Amino acid sequence: MPPGGKAGAGNAETKPLLAADVAMPLHGFADEDEKPKREPPSTLFYVTTSWVLFLEGLSSMSGLAISYFFKNTLHCEPAMLSTVSSLTNLPWTCKPLYGFMSDAFPVFGYRRRPYIFIAGLFGGLSWFLMATWVNGVWQGFWCMLIGSAAIAIANVMSQALVVERSKGESQEFASHLQSVVWGAAFTGALIGSWLSGYLLKFMSDRHVFLICGGLPLTLVFLALIIPDKKVEGQASSEAESKKFRAVAQELYKTVMLPDIFYPTMFIFLLNATPSTGSAWFYFYSSKPPLGLGFSSEFLGTVNVVGSVCNLAAVLLFQTFLKKTAFRPLLIWGTLISTALGLSNLLLVFHVNRRWSIPDEVFCVGESGVQSVVGWVTSMPIIVLAARLCPEGMEGTMYALIMSINNLGGIVGSQLGALLTQFLGVSSTNLDNFWLLVFLCNASNILPLFLIGWIPARDPELMAQEQKSKQSNLQPTEVL
Repeated sequence: MPPGGKAGAGNAETKPLLAADVAMPLHGFADEDEKPKREPPSTLFYVTTSWVLFLEGLSSMSGLAISYFFKNTLHCEPAMLSTVSSLTNLPWTCKPLYGFMSDAFPVFGYRRRPYIFIAGLFGGLSWFLMATWVNGVWQGFWCMLIGSAAIAIANVMSQALVVERSKGESQEFASHLQSVVWGAAFTGALIGSWLSGYLLKFMSDRHVFLICGGLPLTLVFLALIIPDKKVEGQASSEAESKKFRAVAQELYKTVMLPDIFYPTMFIFLLNATPSTGSAWFYFYSSKPPLGLGFSSEFLGTVNVVGSVCNLAAVLLFQTFLKKTAFRPLLIWGTLISTALGLSNLLLVFHVNRRWSIPDEVFCVGESGVQSVVGWVTSMPIIVLAARLCPEGMEGTMYALIMSINNLGGIVGSQLGALLTQFLGVSSTNLDNFWLLVFLCNASNILPLFLIGWIPARDPELMAQEQKSKQSNLQPTEVL
């Protein structure tokens, strides 16, 4: 996570959402005692779910190439680059739609495989077009949007496996599964971050795009081996349409439940505060005295350190913090992350040089520590999203909550882009860059005033305890 950035995060082994599920009471959570003990996840389960997120992390190898391509080839200003980059994340706000489509409309009898197959084909095509066709900002935007949608669809299919497998299990087990798949994502990001700077030493940005085009094509093979049972006796299209509408109505009712609505809104607001966006890249890459003049290779090194620290953060959470309540993790994580973000003003004003700390050392150290804190703060959000999902609509509800989380990030980036434009920060003028850094980081603490919206304990455990108390009441007590 770059300095000044925010933590956020970034989906069927059990039954999919069927018509019978719509008739189920969705306002409660599953009683763990009513479910038979299941076998541990298979190796194929771990491989298929982890590979999608590994690929998602590996795609970060295009990050620096995209930034240099938009800055040097397309002559894009910081505010415009922040706008375009954040809008390419719009497909990640449509994840419930992908869940609906895959659940309600199987293709050739399969609910997951065809969608992953199509995502792989379109993902590869988008990068090949970036390498050979794009010569304008909005052409690049559309290609990046298609590539982003491809990874988002595959992500929903993978996360559906993880969330459904987590239902009825302990918070510790759910945290374990999330840590495994996100550990794969960070491992991919580590490799991609190193390649992002290393490849630019030997080839142009368009050549990097060409290599990136081969990555989504691996999803075509993944679609052939993913554990997806064939659906027998499909309903008519009219019946599927009715089921779709019924699920949408039930989903809306469920989202509006206070126990789900308020935590989800907090997750949104935590990510919707302004972010510095692409302005940091211009400050890092511009020649002195305008910027620091970092090379692409060094920026790749910074990304590598950030990825290593991201992976360390997952291991830290898995080892020591997976049983910790959500509230204190979010409070302390946000406060420490804000303080670290504000400390970047020392780099902007070159105070570190007076302390005989080179810019490179300060940047690497700051980025590493902030990555750890940022993702330790993000993991509770990911686990909480999985624990808020009611029985019978796990994949769809999880996708919706994470989509709202992603929408918050887009809103924050757009607010940051407007602030960048308002302050006059451009590729040739970074005079007010310090003020942009201060305002964006100081605003991170505002959502903490609503921390009461986050449940004090594991929501699924609380629901199970409440159900147990109600079942133990005597008939006279009920009357």
